[in-house]
Amino acid sequence: MALFEAEDYGIIAKRGSWTMVSILTVVVGIRIYCRLSFGRNMIGPDDWITMLCLVVAYVDCIFTTIGISYGLGKHYATLDPADAVQALRWSIIASTVNVWVFSLPKFAIVAILKRILDFQTKTAILFWGLCLTSQACILATSVWWVHQCSPVEYGWDRSIPGTCYPVSVLQNLGYATTAYSAFLDIFFALYPVPFIMRLNMPLRSRIAISVAMSLSVSACAISIYKLAIFKTIFDVLAEDPTYPTPYFFMLGFAEGFVLITGASFPAMGPLFHAIKRKVTTAISSKGESSNSNMRPGGSHISGSGKRWRNFRVHGIDSHNKTLESIDAIPLYPVGTVTTMTREDDSIHKATDTPSSMA
Repeated sequence: MALFEAEDYGIIAKRGSWTMVSILTVVVGIRIYCRLSFGRNMIGPDDWITMLCLVVAYVDCIFTTIGISYGLGKHYATLDPADAVQALRWSIIASTVNVWVFSLPKFAIVAILKRILDFQTKTAILFWGLCLTSQACILATSVWWVHQCSPVEYGWDRSIPGTCYPVSVLQNLGYATTAYSAFLDIFFALYPVPFIMRLNMPLRSRIAISVAMSLSVSACAISIYKLAIFKTIFDVLAEDPTYPTPYFFMLGFAEGFVLITGASFPAMGPLFHAIKRKVTTAISSKGESSNSNMRPGGSHISGSGKRWRNFRVHGIDSHNKTLESIDAIPLYPVGTVTTMTREDDSIHKATDTPSSMA
């Protein structure tokens, strides 16, 4: 279906947004569960920011849904005048929240990168500065969206005297804000990958974290798509102000959805490892039981076999549990690792200092 051929974009946006916020609730819930159940049992700044992003997403969904109940997403000419006023009013209210849905997660990404890479002050200033300048652009867009008409009420009630600035002003602000957001999405997706690949952890873990953080590329693709249809949307808005708005909101919501999901996957690593360990243990136990039944004379196991099994259970498994109990991902480059033995347990201690970024 071509763009803007649907009769009611409100229904589409409502279903899409609430589906995404439901998935986000599960993802963030699992993330917090992992933080509290594995490792240091601590919720860090990245987790608090992520929970704030989820709250903002819910507020955006609620405001958009209220607007849709008055006819937002339908053609303006088909609405009752009283409903049209309320639809436009809630459209403006929801727009001031929607822009934060895809901008606040960038703070969560920087916070999780700080947790993983432990970069130094200069890099921290750069990253937080990029996020803050993005928020400044978002704030300017939000304020202008509300105050582009004088009086403000004229923005949703055209029955009263008033004037509005040309829609091209808001369009240009939107272009600049969305383009900058797309740049940050691709920057935070690709910049950390070389540093993550140098961490002292299994290659598969490094690749998994890099892929998860690189989901921001998808958010960048959404931003580019928004830029591509910007002129069309604002041309329609000038003539039919209630019709395309929910679709545009849904795109912003999708961008935030991708960013929050990608930033949450690294925190779920301990849970994935725990599930994998349980499955592997269950399969191994089943295999050993089967071999025992096939062994002549019962389930007799030699002394060397018992020692090997004990080593597997108390040595390797204990070491795996130790690694998975650490909340922070190992933050040092691949280097020399010394091994000490204490009471038949293997304890690995890194001799390198934590990796840092200039």
